[in-house]
Order: sequence, then C-alpha cells, then structure tokens
Amino acid sequence: MTREALLRRIAPCGLDCGRCLDNPESPIGRHARALRRELAGFGRRAAFFADLDPAFGVYADFERLLERLGSGGCRGCRHGQCLFADCRVKDCITHRNVDFCFECQEFATCDPGLPPALAERWRNANRRMQEKGLASYAEFLAAQPRY
Repeated sequence: MTREALLRRIAPCGLDCGRCLDNPESPIGRHARALRRELAGFGRRAAFFADLDPAFGVYADFERLLERLGSGGCRGCRHGQCLFADCRVKDCITHRNVDFCFECQEFATCDPGLPPALAERWRNANRRMQEKGLASYAEFLAAQPRY
C-alpha cells in the first residue's frame, strides 16, 4: 500500500478511518449499500415474514440503520471531518507539518487533549507506528476487529 493510501486510511491519532462505520467508503459502508440493493423492496414483505419470525417485525429500523451505515458522513480528519469534533490532533499535525503525532519532536511530552481512554489509545497507536512502521501498523489494524 502506498504512503498516500495509508494516509487516507490511518488517522494521525492511529485510528483506522478506512474501516470506520461513518466512512461511506469503508467496507461497512460498501456492504451496507450492497445489502440495501439486494433487499430492495423487501420492506413491503417484512410484515408477512414477521408472522413467521418476529425478528422481521423491526425491519423498518434495520432499513434505517443500513441507510445510515451506507451513507456515512466522515472520510477522516485529514479531509476536515472527524466524528470526535473536539479532537485537536488534526489541527496540531497540520500546524507542525507532520502526518502522524509520533513524527513530532514533542510527541513524548504531548497532551493531545483527549479523554483519558482515547489519549491512552492515541499514545499506544503512535508508539506502535513509531516502532513498527506505518505499513506494519496498517497490517496489524487490518487483522483486528475495528470495534
């Protein structure tokens, strides 16, 4: 994978934006749209199937969820969007002219201004990228569940 592709996929904080449920180009978004196409028109038949299996009684909610997953609104903070609107990481890396926090000389002493659990995740992710390299880190993420 090229560095440009890795930059599109991996956020400066280390999150895998390329697999995020809010990224319409993620596997989740693509699969949700494919499933909606495959199930097109099924909503008219859901009541019949609900008599056979009550799970189909909430089909309208399922359709709304598929719509949401297939049309996410975020392509990552490098594109000016982030689900965590208060995140300062994207502005900081731009100001410091680096792609990832670990590339900054002040990384070891930085306070990213994130809630404690996210700050720990941020620090661990950036340390892993620093130690193993970006491509290796991306391979590691690909082998992990996204959520």
